[in-house]
Amino acid sequence: MSTDAQDTSHAPGRRIARNAAVRAGGEAIAKVASIAFFVVMARELGQDGFGEFMFALSLSTVLVLASGFGTEELVAREVARDRTRVHGYLANVAAVKVGTSVILLIVAAVIVNLGDWPPEARAAVYIVGAGVALENLGRTWHSVFTAYERLGMISISLVIQRTLTAGVGITVLLAGGGVVAVSVVFAVGALIGLLIATQVLRRFVVAPKWEIDRSRWLPLVKAGVPIGLAALLFTILLRLDATLLGLLTGGEDNREVGVYAAAFRLVEGTLFVSWAFTASVLPWLSRQTEDANVARGYELGIKAITSVLMPIGLGFVLLASPLIHLLYGPDYADAVLPLQLLGVMTVLYGLNSLASTVLITRDRPQDFTWIVAFVTVENVVLNLIMIPKYGADGTAFNAALSGVLLAVLSISLVGRHFGRIRLLRAFGAPVAGGLAMAAVLLPTDLPLVPAAVVGVAAYLAGLLAFERLVFPADLATVRAAIWR
Repeated sequence: MSTDAQDTSHAPGRRIARNAAVRAGGEAIAKVASIAFFVVMARELGQDGFGEFMFALSLSTVLVLASGFGTEELVAREVARDRTRVHGYLANVAAVKVGTSVILLIVAAVIVNLGDWPPEARAAVYIVGAGVALENLGRTWHSVFTAYERLGMISISLVIQRTLTAGVGITVLLAGGGVVAVSVVFAVGALIGLLIATQVLRRFVVAPKWEIDRSRWLPLVKAGVPIGLAALLFTILLRLDATLLGLLTGGEDNREVGVYAAAFRLVEGTLFVSWAFTASVLPWLSRQTEDANVARGYELGIKAITSVLMPIGLGFVLLASPLIHLLYGPDYADAVLPLQLLGVMTVLYGLNSLASTVLITRDRPQDFTWIVAFVTVENVVLNLIMIPKYGADGTAFNAALSGVLLAVLSISLVGRHFGRIRLLRAFGAPVAGGLAMAAVLLPTDLPLVPAAVVGVAAYLAGLLAFERLVFPADLATVRAAIWR
């Protein structure tokens, strides 16, 4: 985009739609591979073994994401504004991440050695932690792809990494491998993904100059801190429930963690839609100069992301029982209620991710930080109360409640800074479609696949009918942006 700040044509919309579709398509393939890997892992390792791996993944993710602390979004925003900055940002941000990751992995090792975890669980934390650190480093390359609006390059590295990890991991599991073996597969897959991203960037996008300048490290960290606080707290809030569940009920028995993880992994498998959309709009938002453009873009963004995610979330709520039975088997029947509660997170995560992106690109990440911090405190307090008595069910309820609270606060915050957000215009059509979907599926007892087809058809009918009748101009804008 050359002059997005003043561009009134539909070209930015077409680019955003194309990039989001390409990114989401690649992520979908990668997510299918990951879900297959985790489903087989849950079946082969059982609830205890699966819980050990998922606790290692959650703990490592929470800690290692502090590495680099906001520098990914900083690179994407600043390079999107001026692409010549890529040479000064990439090498030094990567160096900062390597150093801080080592420290944070040592912290993870100390935590599990102080607790009452079995040897295999501790080994999983060490190995999975290394893999998480490598994935985190690779996201620095992904931020450059985002700034250059080459999201397909991200998909290439992710698809190869995830499919290789899933293929080898499933083979190892079926051959009798345990939690340590699949942890090694995960870490090696992360290394392969990093190497691919490095080569793809150099060959197809830009050859960065690798000039390490230690005098830049502290300024980079300081510039990333406000962004990092917002992004880190948001990620911690997403992962905190499983981590607290493991800490409060773990040790020798990780059954509750396994039940919650079975439901959460399905919902997490849809988050790529939100990532694809927010990554696609980030360069455009970074270059805007008028608050009115930001407010209108945000309003349309809410409508777009909610319209896509609403039928997925409702599918988890309305079809939870057959989904759990099909994917995990009858032993995971206790995961049905957590999946129904977590289903709403599909939409809520998209809304909160979009609000976070708007505020980061407008140099106001600290505003999002305050509301996420408030919701995180609420989340911790309620989890401490509910987990001992309700286990995975209480954790899922609290996760959904925290998502609702954060969405209400974030939408209000963006509206206060950039202009009124018309809620009926933003949410009317997807809510109408959701009501139609629920009205069709609740009275019926169709098998899973026919129910999904009928539900989606009812959703689309309700959504389009509302939009045609109430906001036909928005529908025309979407058509023009995508097809002309």
